[in-house]
Amino acid sequence: RDLAMAPRRRSESRAVKLATSAAIFVLSANVAYQVSQSLGRPAPAPPVARADPDHRLGAHHLGAELKHLHLRPRHGAHGDHAVHEASSRAEVESRSRWDREAEEEGLFHDDHGNHPRYDGASASDASDVEREASEKGSGIHVLATSNGSPYLNWQTRVMYKTFKDVAKGSDMRHFTRLLHRRSDDELMGEVPTVRVDSLHAECDTWCEFPVADRPDALRKWLETEDSQRGEWIVMIETDYVWRKALKLPPPGASAVAFHFHYINPNYPTLPDVMTRLMPPEKRDRIKMEDIICSGPAPTMIRKTELDRLIDEYVRIAAAIEADPDAKKKLGWVREMYAYDLAAAVTGVPHRVEDPGQTSLIAQPPADTNHGDAAMFHYTWGAEYLDRNKQKVWSWDKRPYVETRQVRDPARFKPELPPADAADRGLKLQDGKPVTAELNEVMTEMLALVRDAIDALDVLPHEPGCGWEQNEPKCDFGCETGVLCVPTKNAPWRA
Repeated sequence: RDLAMAPRRRSESRAVKLATSAAIFVLSANVAYQVSQSLGRPAPAPPVARADPDHRLGAHHLGAELKHLHLRPRHGAHGDHAVHEASSRAEVESRSRWDREAEEEGLFHDDHGNHPRYDGASASDASDVEREASEKGSGIHVLATSNGSPYLNWQTRVMYKTFKDVAKGSDMRHFTRLLHRRSDDELMGEVPTVRVDSLHAECDTWCEFPVADRPDALRKWLETEDSQRGEWIVMIETDYVWRKALKLPPPGASAVAFHFHYINPNYPTLPDVMTRLMPPEKRDRIKMEDIICSGPAPTMIRKTELDRLIDEYVRIAAAIEADPDAKKKLGWVREMYAYDLAAAVTGVPHRVEDPGQTSLIAQPPADTNHGDAAMFHYTWGAEYLDRNKQKVWSWDKRPYVETRQVRDPARFKPELPPADAADRGLKLQDGKPVTAELNEVMTEMLALVRDAIDALDVLPHEPGCGWEQNEPKCDFGCETGVLCVPTKNAPWRA
């Protein structure tokens, strides 16, 4: 029997050797191919700090997970929370000096995918990876910018929750908060964020015009991989709440913008300024009527078109800041004018939609109904006055400037307007009657704010998580190794 099996064994041995040789050859060829590909591959983009809100980390995971975080260098320590809150108040007061009735903050902002971070994919993950790859360049990418102040962080938490509520199953597949500051902030564990270094370091705590950092931050973001997600980008402000999802524009559609009536390049003092800001070779070709009366937010624009205008947007914004006369005449909305002029200079068309007819935003109480708008913009304060001009009810975003309001928003939840306001003959502070329609839209907007707040976690209030008096600010990957994560249950753990 053994003699009979010998030829078979020898045959099997030869087969094994042949198979082994073939496997070695295939492996060697594959390694050679990968090496050649890596040698010809362009260098990766500069790293940016990023966080995934749906992958909250415990302290025991910190060391392993930090390997996946790409951090920019730290630039000094933060001030304490009292300084930062005072800065937020000063910021609000400074803005009102420019134009109380204009759009007031406009600081821009990720959803780096709602899946856990991982090093590789198993066979069971293949369909998810393929779907993610196919969707990466499709759909709508919502982008909001911020400098991380308590004033904007309170707004951001509310806005992002309403975004998640309406985005499920929609064309709005991606979200990024673009944070322009030189250290991480306390929302990094909750709101998907890409951080880039601020252009002006002082704006991390307080500066008169923090929105000046937006164009530069936007250009830096456009150089990141994150910006490749989505064909269309919707640029928004933090003081929006979502009521429904936006849909993809039809093929061939131009960018969509909102008509702000206080933006007027033809205002008697502005044509000379706007012309001075144009490239010399285009000053005879661009008319004031060619400049849109809008701003960078809300705007829905193809990424390719935003790429076209971004350099001019950055250049014009910087030129305004270097020109005292332009700063004075364009006022608080000068960065909006920079975007509008950049669109004209680069020939990027925008369809500008009027209030009441737009798919973008409604602004109660200036608007008495929401029409087809996807978002509410609560830039306008509202006061209900009785016949004796005594205040019955009020709402304004401007008092929300404290760290404690960011961390525990349920303690400072705004009240709904009285349901019988129209029957009582109440009026707004400008004398406009509070109709049933107006009261209904104010109630709907603030109900969305309240519902979002009810669903928010209380953020940690301990060293390393935000701005603590006489204690250093701690970032992801800081020396003490503290990572701040939100939780619904006290005591807080870092």
